[in-house]
Amino acid sequence: MFKHVLTTILFTTVLLASYYEKGDEAYGDDDIKTAVSFWEKGAQAGEIESQFMLGLLYLRGDDVELDVKKAASLLAKTFNKNDETILITVALSYYKNLGSSEKNKLAINLFESAIDKEGAEAQYNLGMLFVTGSGVKKDLKKGAALVKKSKNANFDKAKQAWKKYSLDKH
Repeated sequence: MFKHVLTTILFTTVLLASYYEKGDEAYGDDDIKTAVSFWEKGAQAGEIESQFMLGLLYLRGDDVELDVKKAASLLAKTFNKNDETILITVALSYYKNLGSSEKNKLAINLFESAIDKEGAEAQYNLGMLFVTGSGVKKDLKKGAALVKKSKNANFDKAKQAWKKYSLDKH
């Protein structure tokens, strides 16, 4: 009986593991192709962790073909979540680690365009990183522009931040 219950629990745990977790396990075993496959499924299912990992791989060209457009799209989706660690890590990747070559400027433009497509919450989250200088060089003008877009889309947090940080002056 105990053996049957234990087998059922283990089997259920395997079934309930997220695509991210399965991908992470495969990546740890150096099975990159399998990891990417799981993370792609997870990204399509809306798993922020899978979007994040896959986006970073495509951004850096680590173990996959470099694809900045795909990276920008995946990583912009993470800006609809309120995980500050992920937001700052993505911002660092785009704004500090890319440098200033034309190719990297294109990557930043693609990322900012993808943020616009993701909508008010993503705009607010990126804007606030610029307003507060979290993970990027503080830029009140750029932050205010993003928060304003979000505010104009009636995102409540953006309306509050607009007042709190007096962003109308920037």
